[in-house]
Amino acid sequence: MSELKELVITEEDYREYLKQRLRLTDPCMAEEVERVGFPFLFASGSELLRSYILNQTEFSSSLPDKLRVPDRGYAWYMFSQSVREITVDEKRIVVKYELQDDYKLPFRRFYL
Repeated sequence: MSELKELVITEEDYREYLKQRLRLTDPCMAEEVERVGFPFLFASGSELLRSYILNQTEFSSSLPDKLRVPDRGYAWYMFSQSVREITVDEKRIVVKYELQDDYKLPFRRFYL
């Protein structure tokens, strides 16, 4: 096992990511992104938030080639085994994780 790593996601960084990812050029649409709250996104299982977290960690590069499947649900399932603690508030999300040497694979019928 490796050391405990910490990812801090600030409200500003995530909103910039959303504006770029969603290609928001209209000021009215960009204002809607300002209303997004971390507790809601996290509790609702936001796919964009999951993608952002996975992209900001070293997780994907740590997986063996045979486990690198483009399906985000599969990657999130694997990453969740590394998570040790998550703290969510209005201004930031802190994810503490530890990359594993071995991961429990999901049921075959769901992902393989």
